[in-house]
Parts: sequence; C-alpha cells; structure tokens
Amino acid sequence: MKKNYFLTLLLITATTFSQTLSYKSSHAKKESNYFEIVKQVREELSPLKRSTLKKDIKKIKQFERWAYYWKDRVDAQGRFPSSGLGYYNAGILDVNGKLINKKKINNNNQARSSAVNWVNIGPQSVPEANGYPNNPQMGRLTNFLRYKHQTDENQNVLFVTAPVGGVWKSIDNGATWTPKLDEIAGIGTTDIKSSSSDINNPGVIYVSTGDYDGGQVNSIGVLKSIDFGETFQSTGLSFSLDDKEILSNLIVIDANTVIVGTNQNIKKTTDGGLNWSDVFFHPYNDAVIGKLHRNGTNIMACDSWGGLIFSKDNGNTWTQIKAEGVTGSSRHASTSDASGVFYVQNNSGQISTYNPSQASPVLTNLGVSTTGYNAQGDYNQALVVKDGLIISAGVDAINTEDNGQVWYTTLNNAWQDNNSEGSYGHADIHEIGPLDAGYSFWTVNDGGLTFVNYANISDEKPNVEYKSSGVLVTQLYSVAISPQSENHIIIGNQDNDGYSQEMHNGSLQWVAALAGDGTCTAIDYSNPNIRYLGGQNGSLIRTDTGFSNNYGGTDVTTPATGAPFVWTLKMHSTIPTTLYGGFADVYKTTNKGGSWTNLNSGAGKISYIETFGDNLIVVGENGTKRSVNDGSVWNDVIEPIAGAKINSVSLDQNDNNIIYTTVSGYVDGSKVFKSTNGGATIGNWTNISAGLPNVKMTQIVLKQNQGQEILFVGTEVGVYLKVGSANWEKLGQGLPNVNVSDIEINYTVDKLVAATYGRGLWQIDLTNTALGIDDINNSSDMSPFIYPNPVSDKLFTIKLPNQNKKFDYIIYNVIGGVIKQGELRVGENKIDVSNAVSGIYVVRFTSENYATSQKIIIK
Repeated sequence: MKKNYFLTLLLITATTFSQTLSYKSSHAKKESNYFEIVKQVREELSPLKRSTLKKDIKKIKQFERWAYYWKDRVDAQGRFPSSGLGYYNAGILDVNGKLINKKKINNNNQARSSAVNWVNIGPQSVPEANGYPNNPQMGRLTNFLRYKHQTDENQNVLFVTAPVGGVWKSIDNGATWTPKLDEIAGIGTTDIKSSSSDINNPGVIYVSTGDYDGGQVNSIGVLKSIDFGETFQSTGLSFSLDDKEILSNLIVIDANTVIVGTNQNIKKTTDGGLNWSDVFFHPYNDAVIGKLHRNGTNIMACDSWGGLIFSKDNGNTWTQIKAEGVTGSSRHASTSDASGVFYVQNNSGQISTYNPSQASPVLTNLGVSTTGYNAQGDYNQALVVKDGLIISAGVDAINTEDNGQVWYTTLNNAWQDNNSEGSYGHADIHEIGPLDAGYSFWTVNDGGLTFVNYANISDEKPNVEYKSSGVLVTQLYSVAISPQSENHIIIGNQDNDGYSQEMHNGSLQWVAALAGDGTCTAIDYSNPNIRYLGGQNGSLIRTDTGFSNNYGGTDVTTPATGAPFVWTLKMHSTIPTTLYGGFADVYKTTNKGGSWTNLNSGAGKISYIETFGDNLIVVGENGTKRSVNDGSVWNDVIEPIAGAKINSVSLDQNDNNIIYTTVSGYVDGSKVFKSTNGGATIGNWTNISAGLPNVKMTQIVLKQNQGQEILFVGTEVGVYLKVGSANWEKLGQGLPNVNVSDIEINYTVDKLVAATYGRGLWQIDLTNTALGIDDINNSSDMSPFIYPNPVSDKLFTIKLPNQNKKFDYIIYNVIGGVIKQGELRVGENKIDVSNAVSGIYVVRFTSENYATSQKIIIK
C-alpha cells in the first residue's frame, strides 16, 4: 500500500516568515546598500534559526550564499558593482557585455609561464559513495537539451548549463562531456534551447546567461551557436555593466524567433538575435520575469511578485491573468499537458490550471497545497505533467496521480535505504521535463543531471540514472593537501559536502564525506589519515583513520555561535596538532578540537587566518589584527588604502615583518600591497599591483624560502604570478576563467593546487623551468650531499664540497613551515631533526650565486 505523504509529517508549527526585502534582485537597484541588506535580512531570518524545518534552514542557507558571493565585490560603502565587471576589466567582455574573440583573450594572457598547462586533478567523476546513502555528486546544473539519435541512444547529443561552469556537451549520451564556455566559466548560464531537435540538422542553439534561480550572477545577455554548440557568440541582446540584468529561461520558436524575460520586460527577436523588441513591459523594475513555458502558440510567464502573464500569439501580445502579490519571492513554476491545459504552481505548493481553449479561461485550484513542497522561496521550482502523473519539484520531487488530492515523495534527498520513501535524488531540482515514451523524465538539480523512469503511474520508487559524471562544475570553497603524497587531498564543496582522496578498498580514489556545504578543510601533515572537514556556520567533523568507509567522521564540538556561514580553519605551520578556527573571533585548539581557547583578537567574525610559527594574522569584520606571540598580544594591521578592506594575507616566515595583502572591491591599480613593518603604519605599504587587471582578489600566497620573491594570487578569473620586481602575469594556460577560492603550494613536489568555484580542482608545475625563472648556477660539483636519506634516527649529515664557500640551509615542510635553519661549514655537518615529525621535507641550500634544493624523508 502506498504511504500517504501527509501521514509521515510531524505536526510542527512553522515559524512565520515574511521577507519584506527581495535581496536577490537588490544588487540591480542603484540605491541598494549591501551592509544594510545583510543586517536587515539577517534580522528577518533570525527567528528561523530556532526552527528544525528543512525549508527554514535552507532559506537561511540561500541568503548566506548570496551574502558570501557579494562580500568581496562591494565597495567600502556597500555599493554593488556588476558581477561581470571583472570580466570586462580582464578584457574578456567589451563595454556592452559582448564576448571578445577567444584568440584575443588568449593572446592577452601570454606570460613567462604560458608554456605550462593547468591540469584538472579531479574528481573527474562522482566520488565513491563510501557508505553515504544520499551521497554528493558533481555539482549544480540549471537546464538540459537533447538531440536524439534515430537508432542508437549511445549517440544522443546532450547539453547542460551550469550557474557557474558554463555549457557542457556530450556526443555519447552522457558517457563523456566537454566544456564549451570556459572563457566565461564564472558567468552563469540559465537555459539552453535549440530551433531544431534533428541531430543531423541541429539548427541554432541559444543560451541565456546569468543565474536566474540563484539570482546573484548578472546576465550578459543571450548567446547563440550556429555550429552545434562548439562555439558561442553574443547576440544583439547583450547587457552593459550598468544594466545588472537577470534573464529567464528561453522560448525558441524557430531559428530566428526567440523570447526571453528580463528584470522588467519580455523581449523577442525575429531576426536571429540581431534585434530585440519589448513585447511586454512590467510596472516593476525588479519583476524578474521568467519560468516561461510554451504549448503551440500559447506561452505562460511568471514574475517574482506572484503575477502570471499569458500570450496566445507566440509572444506578440500579453495579458496579465494573475496580479502581483504584496511580497517578493513568489514565482510560479509552469507546464502543460498534451491537451494544451496549463498548470502553474506557486511557491507555497498550490497548483492551479488554466485552459486557454475556454471562452473565458480562469485559474482554478487543483487539489490541495501539499506541505511536502519546499521551493526555498523561489530557488528551485519545476513542474511536469504527463498522462495523469503530476510531478512537483522543489528541494525534493513529490507526485500525485489523482489531481493533487494525495501527494507522495518520489525523489528523496534524505533517502537512506529501500525502506525510505521514493528513490534517492539530489536536493534542489531546478528543471524537469519529459524524456521518452512512458513515464520517463530528465531533471537537473544541485548535484547534476539525472534520467528518471517510472515503471507506471503508481510507481513510488522510480529508476534514477545519473548522467553528468564528468561535468566538472563542482563549486569548491577549500582545499587541503597531504605532505606524504601529492595525490592525497580533501576538498570542501558548496551543496555537495566534501571529497577526500585517499586509499579506499585497496586503491587511491575520491570518496564522499559528510558536510552539507563543505566550507573548510585540513590534513595533518605528519599523518595524512587525520583529516578535518568543516560545514556551514562552524560545524566540523574529524577522522583519525581517513574518511574511507567512515563518511561521517566524528563530530567535533566547536565554538560555532557567531561563526560565518563560510568559515576558515588553519593548521599551525610546524605543529599539526594546533589549529586555528575562524568563528565569532579566532580560537585555538591543541588537541584536535577537543577544546578551544578564544584568543580575543578583537577582529570580530573571522574570514581569513594566516600563521607561520608564533606569527598569527586574522582578518575579521572589525579589521585585521596581528600577533607575534601566538595570540597573547594583538596589534592592528592598518588598511593599505581607504575604501578597500583587506581580505587575504601572506607573510614571509623568514622575516615576519614582511606581509602581503589583497584588498576587496574594484579599485583600479590597488589590488596587492606589501609592508615591511607588519602593516603597522599606512605609510609603509607599497602598492605592488602592476600588471593585475581590476578583478576581485581572493587569496595571496608567497612561495617561502626561495631566495627571491615569488608570489601567487587567486582571482575571479584565474591565478596570477609575480617574480621579484617584475609585473604580475597570468599563470599558465588552460585554467578556465573562473573564481579561484583557495590556493595551496605543495613544496615537496613543487606544484600549486587551485580550488575553483564552479570548475573543480586544478594543479600546475611550479619548478623554475616551468615558471621561466632563471636558475642560479647549480653545477654538480658544488651540490651538497645528504646522508642517510631517509633519515631514520632524527640525525643526518650534510657534506659540503671542498670549497671555501659560505652556505646557509633551511629545512621546511610541505606547507613551507621552517623546522630548522642555519649556516654550514666546509666538510661534514651533523643536523639534529629530533623535533620534526615523520614526513617529507625540503632542504634549501643557498650561497653566493648558487641555490639548490633536495628532498629528505624523516622517519
């Protein structure tokens, strides 16, 4: 017997939530202020923090993601820029928001390291579930397009769009995928549709840009492809930096006729996108018209204020069939059945029908509004109807076979086993549509693309096939690496938990780890089995034996109250049992999270931590603070310039007065600064931004112990390199133009690892040859000799050549932490490393006109 959905619900009184401020579209209004919006919405959401309802928790999550996205983009006064400003400043878009020729973009990025290629290091496919019943997948997608082969489904051509990560194409029904818009990978894509479904005559493909559901990434307009999606060009509907538009999904009537919704208008082209006209004008400039659906010449559109707009003549004229509501975030999902009857569902779950064939059609409620429906305001709303089966998609998918009288769970993101309702489906479904004969459908969600097949209309547990393994659009917040091997890594992902690369069932592979939103990571560099994975708002799990067959780890109690949604965890550079956490202030633990001590920096809610030895720098809401005695005494780090806030720091551990910072916002020519007195005075800062475009900076890293200044900076369009007094240059080739969230140097293999928000995890060679850096004379007859190696009794010998040369040495670990340094004399030098934990280390030797490095293993 079927289980009635309503009977499974707990009788909980939901907290009332009336959001008076539509924050998602606020960045499009000139008068909007980021800081005021954040303060107001957090106050409005505050009562929901006491709720245990998933829909309330997810409302908070959606807002905090929005706030995190804009945090480092707004200026000091809280004014919003265009989210495409960085792409314009980097020479990727022109002033009108049109794509600049890809070859020209690549030529602009040539540098000394241009011969070195970035390599994606995974995961390349969905990680091993590792016992996690509702395991994370590759990442969020927004829409889907298919060309069906006449005889062989394995030759079907598929396309998917991502809110970050561009457009992806498969020519083998999803077995393999290739990216098609990496030049603007950080600019979202909402929809993809074609004028033809004929695989032999594919017609024209159109793409609407931006992130309609998330609402944070602005659109640059509609793109088109005339070569089966291999390349895309801008159409006449392109938006300048000041437009701050959001585009909806598309209606493509033929190769030349396309309809799309904007913030205030419905636009139409009849000449292939060259010219666009307004066919409907909304009285509100933040109406965000979208979720269009077409059946024949009839088209339904909704707006974000709860209104419904209808056209009976392919979008030439429009009639408002439902007036706007009084609050924002009230979109509808829409679809139709084979007879042409339209179905719409509001964000409370109520479905209504509208039959345009009637003389005086009206909206008529269908069935009951199910409490199992959760659209997270309007983040995920989709609806499909086929032969009496209605599937309503929000966080989960629920269905009815009796016109909405009784609803059942059908795709369940909290699925545990076959005793659970429905089948496992990743949370947050953004679109759904029919696929083939019978009850087969496609869906796109925050985990990717799935094909769903119901054996019959009464099937409660459909077959679910994941189709987007290989679509590398995972949105990473953080990465941590292991000293023992370059192939042991842990990453934290938005909405897809964490992936840990380690030995699992006899082979090295990626496995799933539980986090929700994986916000921070750490690996003990003396024992890579000890790993940490943080979730939102200060939650943390740890494992001492790796996450293999232990996806949930062990919960670690943290001082999470007041922690940022995306918080930071930093390990001490030479004492791996010491960690620092960024909560309402900076806290320290020396027993792997068993207890925490507030270091009382006064910086407020912490967003960034940098540490080497006893030197500790934190960036918080109240400014940047520095301690040279591990948090006992704190001093202010003065902002380098007025109007821009420090958002990342790196320091030279051989001279802790030398620090480097990046600043937030878009102040042209003011991106990276250097101080030689620890940032104690504003006059000591030197602007070292020459060569950098005016893009958002995310993280600055100094390569330690190199004998010369080698700097890397992650930005919203990749990674840049600076060597000595030279200007900044784009690092390497092949890294998509996407936000780099976190960068780490693995000193034992001389490689840089970059975690990107929307295009997964990447790595590049950092050897001097790769970077085009001239080597200091390293003739073999001058090379010091180390023995024994491996070092087994914490004592080894460095033998210098018989020359009258002064040599210095530094021994440092995988993260650049110095464990010993000194001066060497000619002949044999005994080096005691009894304080070093087991692992791989690098010994750097320097003399006049000479430098070399060697690895040692300390057992």
